[in-house]
Amino acid sequence: MPRCRNCESHVTEQFARVFGDNEDHVHSCIDCTANTDLYDGAGSNGDGATEVAATAWEQ
Repeated sequence: MPRCRNCESHVTEQFARVFGDNEDHVHSCIDCTANTDLYDGAGSNGDGATEVAATAWEQ
């Protein structure tokens, strides 16, 4: 079963497929980051949600 690499929470396979990286590894999940950050790619980015959120606003 997939787990979040940030907080070790269980995530579904579908969540990992949608929000994870190309290998379905989830780096942030709904338990440890905001929904908007997940939509901006925080789940697939190993750098963390704040890094993704900051770059999303710059674009």
